[in-house]
Amino acid sequence: MSARTPRLATTLLLSALSLAMSDCKWHPSGPRTHEAVDMEQVPAPVRAAIERQAGARSVGEIEKQTANGRTRHEVTLGSSAGRATILIDEDGRQVAAAAED
Repeated sequence: MSARTPRLATTLLLSALSLAMSDCKWHPSGPRTHEAVDMEQVPAPVRAAIERQAGARSVGEIEKQTANGRTRHEVTLGSSAGRATILIDEDGRQVAAAAED
């Protein structure tokens, strides 16, 4: 191993860390965006999926996320006692869910 290898590895690690800490939108797989949106701003299939999943629960924050050219919506449902987060793609399909206590 060359004497320069540890120095190069350290430089690369510090560069990656500084990018991550600066909240840089650059990502190896492409740019990513996050935007808070209202229910009126989501496409009809997404709105229908949110309403179906919410049931009697309230709809909280909706965040539109774009990565790798694909868009999905992260939706918080319910109150602090029984909150859940779901991810819905642009076609209205649920792609993930997580319950929060």
